[in-house]
Amino acid sequence: MTRDRNILGWLLSFSKLFRNWLIIAFLSMILVASFEIAIPYKIKEIVDGLISNEIDKEIIVSISTHVLLLISGILIFSAIFSYILNITGQKIMHEIRQSTFDHIVSLPQSFFDKQDVGRITTRITNDVNALNEFYTNVLVQFLKEILVLVGILIVMFSFNSFLAMMIVVVNIFIIIFALLYKKRLRRVYAKLRLTIAQLNSFINESIRGMSLLKIYNKENMNYSRFQEYSNQNYQANMEQMYTFAIFRPLIEFMYVFSVAIVIWIGGGLVVNNSLTIGALLAIVFYIRMVFRPILELADKYNILQSALAASENLFAIIQTPSEKNGTRKFDGNFKKIDFKDVSFSYDEDNWVLKDFNLEIKKGQSIVLLGPTGSGKTTIVNLILGFYVPQKGNIYIDDYPLASYDLKSIRENFSVIMQDTPLFNNVPEEGSYHDVEEIRSRGEKQIDNIKKIISRPFHIIILDEATSNLDLDLERDVKQYLDSIKNKTSILIAHRLNLIKDYNEIIVLENGQIVEKGVHKKLINKKGEYYDIFNLNKKFYEI
Repeated sequence: MTRDRNILGWLLSFSKLFRNWLIIAFLSMILVASFEIAIPYKIKEIVDGLISNEIDKEIIVSISTHVLLLISGILIFSAIFSYILNITGQKIMHEIRQSTFDHIVSLPQSFFDKQDVGRITTRITNDVNALNEFYTNVLVQFLKEILVLVGILIVMFSFNSFLAMMIVVVNIFIIIFALLYKKRLRRVYAKLRLTIAQLNSFINESIRGMSLLKIYNKENMNYSRFQEYSNQNYQANMEQMYTFAIFRPLIEFMYVFSVAIVIWIGGGLVVNNSLTIGALLAIVFYIRMVFRPILELADKYNILQSALAASENLFAIIQTPSEKNGTRKFDGNFKKIDFKDVSFSYDEDNWVLKDFNLEIKKGQSIVLLGPTGSGKTTIVNLILGFYVPQKGNIYIDDYPLASYDLKSIRENFSVIMQDTPLFNNVPEEGSYHDVEEIRSRGEKQIDNIKKIISRPFHIIILDEATSNLDLDLERDVKQYLDSIKNKTSILIAHRLNLIKDYNEIIVLENGQIVEKGVHKKLINKKGEYYDIFNLNKKFYEI
């Protein structure tokens, strides 16, 4: 219950921006509720007046005119609150989506390592859309239906307290049933949201890996897995429909049963002159009006449960702490970056770095070599603050990296990775409506490298950045690196074409430095680097 209240509080916080408009919508609803309650009472006056011969044609015309005005008021003010709610609902959804995505951008990299892309996409799209009906159909109309229910019961008690109490007892049974119904409905909606997220995630991964599926002839296997996820989503939807199909027919039955009881008992009261025919007819009208909000509240309750199931996912993201950030600004002027006894593991079981020590001096050019999993990219990720080491620390000029503002750190780095899909998705100026010419990954990578190195920086990192380039293009990158000797550079590569004579070469294995030095020194040593160099040389000679 506490979590539900927190989620509701979070959802309602977005409505504060539009509080005045929602108040206008709520006041319009109060008027609509009052007009709806008044119409059966006016009908009672006409019926009782006709039976008792205490009403004439002029009074009937006057009452009928009042009823027509009440109906007109219902139409006008219903249109007002409907328009306001739909407009504000869309604006609130926009605010939620903006707020959620802004928070996602601030989350640490470890969050994205554990989440599927499709699942996060579902949170920002489908789950936010599921909240629309909460704001447009639940937030204010829920209170309106409660007002209608309370108002009708007050009027019915003024007619006959026994009949009114009977209706109250029936409503109590309905409330008890609704509470029992709640747990199942909540579970059904949560399951439905989960299957939607799983299906979106699978489709996203399948489309991105379509070429691999075709290369290895795995289309049929992939389709079988799709059928499994699709069937799970289908079963969840069917379970939702079955669950919903139980509640509404029961309410309809309780309505017909209540009308029958009221006519049976009320008829006896009319015979005994304890109740007028007009009052009995008004009570029958009011019963329908009582059960109408109950039916609508059932719908609103379904919408509420759907919104809560969706908002639980969004709230879980919002509750995820942003990456830790210091206050010290980094302007690029530094003397050294120190790794001191750093140990790091992505899963807290298999250590990628173990008591790792490394000093990177300003203006130094280093190359990180080693087999996959030796810790090369991890070193870069730690410097950029994407992860925090479990043991040891990283210092910039004797100040812990954690004390720095990460944005200021990253502003002074130019990082070129093997693949930069985000840059590939950014259209060139003036080409938003043009069909982009299909280009090779190497051509795209050259464009990406040009964009990245054109920005001001003090430290450049190349993480397998030239893996998609041919030797001529790779030579251009090497010439560029030769021209920035005053900049600090960190190169991660398996191909050794970019290595220069003055590079500090660091050979890693199992998260530790096994060799360190310049090219000539390590070649003469005939150790690990010597073997790697000769292997590369033989590869290019073949």
